[in-house]
Amino acid sequence: MKFGKTLREQIIQEWRFYAVDYKALKKTLSMKGDESPDTDEFYGLLDESKNKLSKFYFDKEAWANDYMHTLEERVQSLRETYSEPPCGRTGVVASRSDTSLSSNCSDMSDSSNELTEASPKGTMDLPVKMRGVQWKKRCSSSGSMLKDEYRRVGHSKHFQSFIYAKKSLATFDRELDLLLEFLNLNATAFSKILKKFDKRTGSNARDEYLAELHKSHAYLEGGVLRGLQERVSSLIDEVNSLKPSLPEGWENRKVYTIGCFDLFHRGHQNVLLSLREFGYYIVAGIHDDESYFKLKNKYTIDNLETRMKNVKPFVDQLYVIPSTDPLLYIKSVVSEQDIEEGSCCYARGDDMLNFPGREWVESVMPVHFVPRTESCSSSLLRTIYHAEDESIRAKAAFAKTRYDGKPVDEEGNVLK
Repeated sequence: MKFGKTLREQIIQEWRFYAVDYKALKKTLSMKGDESPDTDEFYGLLDESKNKLSKFYFDKEAWANDYMHTLEERVQSLRETYSEPPCGRTGVVASRSDTSLSSNCSDMSDSSNELTEASPKGTMDLPVKMRGVQWKKRCSSSGSMLKDEYRRVGHSKHFQSFIYAKKSLATFDRELDLLLEFLNLNATAFSKILKKFDKRTGSNARDEYLAELHKSHAYLEGGVLRGLQERVSSLIDEVNSLKPSLPEGWENRKVYTIGCFDLFHRGHQNVLLSLREFGYYIVAGIHDDESYFKLKNKYTIDNLETRMKNVKPFVDQLYVIPSTDPLLYIKSVVSEQDIEEGSCCYARGDDMLNFPGREWVESVMPVHFVPRTESCSSSLLRTIYHAEDESIRAKAAFAKTRYDGKPVDEEGNVLK
C-alpha cells in the first residue's frame, strides 16, 4: 500500500487538517518529463505543514498537562468517597441479601416438592399452594430490593466518583495513544517525502533536513506524552483498586442509549465503550436523517446507513428513531420483563443531562452519565471540514471549545 493512502486511513478524521500535507507535497514533485520541481513551492508547503503540526501539538500538550490536574482531582474525590460510610440502607450489599433470599426461595421450592411426593394424593395441596404464594412473594421482594439497590449504588457519590475517574482516565490514556501514533505517522511522512524529493531532484537534502527537524520538533519523539502515560497508568491501577461493590446481576443488565452519531468520532466511540461499565448488552437508538434535520435544522454529513455501520461495531442492537421525540420508540424496545426485574438501565454522555424522554426513562430504570471527550464533537468536525467559509474553517481548527465541544471565538460565540 502506498504511504499516502496509509496516512489518510490511519490518521483519525478529526486530525487530518493538522497532518503533513503529503498529497500536496507529492504533487509538487510530479512533473512531466525533464521538468524540474518547484523547490520553493515544495519547501513552502513543508514549512506550512511543520508550523501547523507544531501549533496543533503544543495546544494539545498544554491541554494535556492542564487536564492532568482535573484527573488528579477526580481521583482524589474517589479516595475521599471511598473512606466515607455507605449511603442509603445500612451498607448491606444487595448481592448478600439477594443471595440469601434466592437461597430461601430455592429451598422452599425443593421442600414443597418433597412433601408433595411423600404424601397421599391431594392431602398436601393446600400447604403446597400456600408455600407457592410465599415463594413468589419472597422472590418478588428480592427483585424489588435489587432494583432499589441498583438505583442506590448508581446514585451514590462513591460510584459516580469512580465512573468519572475511571472513564476520564481511560479516555485520556486512549487520547495519548492516538497522539503518539499521530506524531509517528507525521514523522514518517516527513522522512518519506524528503526521500522522494532527493530522488526527484538528485540532491542529498533529506538527512540534513531531518537532523534539523529532530532538533526543532523534538516533540515528534513523544517524550512528554509518554511521561503523562506513566502517571495515568498509575492512577488507573489505583482507581481500579477503589472500585465499589456492585449488586448481584449488575453486569448482566441491558444498557440503553440514544444518539445521532453524525461524523462518527472518537468521542462517540469513548462513550459507547464506557457503557459496558453498566451492563453486558448495549441497545442504541439512532435518529434517521429526517428527524436529525428537524432536531438540528441542518442535514447530516453521513446518511443513516453510514451512521448505522459506524455505530454497530460498538453495540449489540441498533434501532432507528424516525421522530424528533424518541419516547415511543424506546418504550417499544424496552421489555416489561426487563423493567420488572430491574435488568436494564440507561446511560449516555453528560453533555445533555435533560435528554428527551428522561422523565419516563428514569421512572422505570436507573440513569447514568459518563464524561464526554474533551475538545471533540460533530459540530467541531463539521465546522473544520465542511463550513462554506474557508476562514471559518481555519479559525475553528485552532479555536477554543466549549464543554460540549463546539468551537468558539474569543468572545465565546460559536463558530459556524
